[in-house]
Amino acid sequence: MVRMRCREEQARQAQCMGEHIVALRGWHPALAQAEVRALFPNRIIHSFTSPRLMQFQLNEEDLPNVLVSSGIEALFKNGENHAFTDVDSIREIIKSHLELHPPNDESCAVVAWKHGRGIEGVSRSALAGRVGGLLSALDAQIDLENPKQRFGILLDEHSNSVTFGWLQGTGPKGDESVERRASQRPFFKPVSLEPRLARLAVNLASGPLHNGATLDPMTGTGGFAIEAALSGREVVGLDLDVEMVAGAKKNLEWSGSTANVFFQGDATNVQASIPDDAPQSFSGIVLDPPYGRNSQGSLDHAELLKQTLLSCSTVVDDGSLVLILPSEPRELCLETALPSDKRPKLIHFEWPELEHLLVQCNWKYENAWYVFVHGSLGRVVIFASSVPQD
Repeated sequence: MVRMRCREEQARQAQCMGEHIVALRGWHPALAQAEVRALFPNRIIHSFTSPRLMQFQLNEEDLPNVLVSSGIEALFKNGENHAFTDVDSIREIIKSHLELHPPNDESCAVVAWKHGRGIEGVSRSALAGRVGGLLSALDAQIDLENPKQRFGILLDEHSNSVTFGWLQGTGPKGDESVERRASQRPFFKPVSLEPRLARLAVNLASGPLHNGATLDPMTGTGGFAIEAALSGREVVGLDLDVEMVAGAKKNLEWSGSTANVFFQGDATNVQASIPDDAPQSFSGIVLDPPYGRNSQGSLDHAELLKQTLLSCSTVVDDGSLVLILPSEPRELCLETALPSDKRPKLIHFEWPELEHLLVQCNWKYENAWYVFVHGSLGRVVIFASSVPQD
């Protein structure tokens, strides 16, 4: 049933939850920052000295986007970040914070962890114990085994700072993607993307969950589409090879989803390939072209990519593209996007050629990030926005 809102009815106001500090995972902080900005496009986001910390205001309606994020490690409600001076000073600051934001009637515990090597000379367990003493003084119910709420303390080496606050949910999120490693799927190819990168690419391209559907026009083993489906997004995965479609369906079923998202189809003719009962327009395109020995068809690399990008541009309205291309290796660049003069050499394109190709196909190059694969190969994650067509 669709609920219509009459003119006289006031729209429900989202409950503001205040300023939150987000802690990011360390495998690629720069990509995690980009993902956060894509998932929360209307939020004013503040950065810290540490590339693994961000602060912005959240509403209750934003929480599903937190849960599907690949790069978010933890969320501090009404969190604070302070430069470290000494343990006694930090204890007093936390004491004042707890007086303003005391625990509720449910059981609680203190969780302390570190980024990098933490802060020299500071024991996480000892600091957690002292904060636990503050909670006991507030008559909090301490339960170290199964607490209903957790107070988090993060010691950050990069900025020599301490971040703290009540944690949203159960605390620091374990990386669930390790349970879905590409190599563990029933249908696996060596070039398959790891789930954490596939999930991040989907979020970067498609934005908030309510934005619209995701299209993976060269789905291969299904990595992008699987992560989109597990996030609750509408998604379509196409592949010209019936073996790939069948294998991707097996992988999706293995992951625990019963969604029907994979279809045989031609990436260079997307509109004709999408079934009538599937989404017809998309907010995000995710594309990892099968180059080298994995290529299909007779088109060369440039022509295949050109026709695919043109085809995808016809089903996107004010959307984004994430394109992943192989590159020569370079030193890690984890804290920033790639400056134009630091981008690695692409395997099949020159950068000016690629940027011109994007323009020809109604896309605008925005940014790129480098991802290490192994000693002789890297990947470049390219982000582009759609250009309105006349």
